[in-house]
Amino acid sequence: MKYTLGLLLLVLLGTSCFKKDDAVTLPPGYTEISSCFMGTDADHYSKQMYFDLSTNKFYENQLQDWDICFQSSDDGFGVFINGGNGITVRKAELYNLNESKTNDVDNYILLQNELVDASNGNPDQSAMGDWKTYKKPSGTGDTIHGIYFIELGYITSRDRFKKLQIISVNDSFFNVKICALDSNNASIIKIPKNKTQNFTYYSFKNKGSIVNLAEPPKNEWDFVFTKYRTTIPNPPTTILYTLTGVLNNPNNVAVYMEKVVKFDDINANSISNLNFNTDRDAIGYDNWKTFDYINGAKGRYTVHPEITYIIRDTDNKFYKLRFLDFYDKADRTGNPKFEFIRIK
Repeated sequence: MKYTLGLLLLVLLGTSCFKKDDAVTLPPGYTEISSCFMGTDADHYSKQMYFDLSTNKFYENQLQDWDICFQSSDDGFGVFINGGNGITVRKAELYNLNESKTNDVDNYILLQNELVDASNGNPDQSAMGDWKTYKKPSGTGDTIHGIYFIELGYITSRDRFKKLQIISVNDSFFNVKICALDSNNASIIKIPKNKTQNFTYYSFKNKGSIVNLAEPPKNEWDFVFTKYRTTIPNPPTTILYTLTGVLNNPNNVAVYMEKVVKFDDINANSISNLNFNTDRDAIGYDNWKTFDYINGAKGRYTVHPEITYIIRDTDNKFYKLRFLDFYDKADRTGNPKFEFIRIK
């Protein structure tokens, strides 16, 4: 994997292993223009491109490397899914792995609603929500937590379903049970909390394993260009939609979107009294780009450089950033280009 610091940064190839060069802290007022390649619609935007404002560096991994992740903070309990990799969740009032309905795909499992994470990063609004409240009293003072059905969208056979039961969590690890759809027994797996990252990542491939380095160290990146799935309003209901956008590092990063003051006029004095947003999707997929439909599904993205994002990074420094393009010179999508300047 190679990282290049310069006015134009194109990361075209890489693996899921991260490496970071010696940091070069940008002084206030120094302008950088960067871009990256996160894949195109043809290859389903297969890359996750992590970016660090203070060093103007990208980290790259492959979107399909992980399926679910577990919150690593001491008090973290959230479990999230990789919606961009086609992962969804179904929840039913089932509590024992040997219940007959837990392997009845057509008549029971598929009749349950598909669930995805809210893109704001709130664990209570994830597909699994607050799993601690999803439980059934056993009559002995103990509780049994409910079963989730994880559907792997990249598999077409019956094997695409996994059963997950979260047993407990503490400041060091999660205890979970994971098994195939037709299995009635599962031993408890200990998922350690990786304190150098925001999450511990897990893949169901090859009988299941923890994925190392699926995310850079949490102090060394500010946001990630990625594909994810969320719910979109479609009155009177909502629809599940897969999109490409920007998710913030939950470790201290906050964003304010400025629609009135021009980019060149924003400075250190502009940040006083701003109401910064700490949601992971504070930049998100819209506002900075919109899709104009032409002849049905055909259309084109329009980027809006008139919108400025003021960002507090993991080091408590402040930057102003605007997007300039979503296409490369070959007119391929998935190539976000942006300008940013440290202002404080």
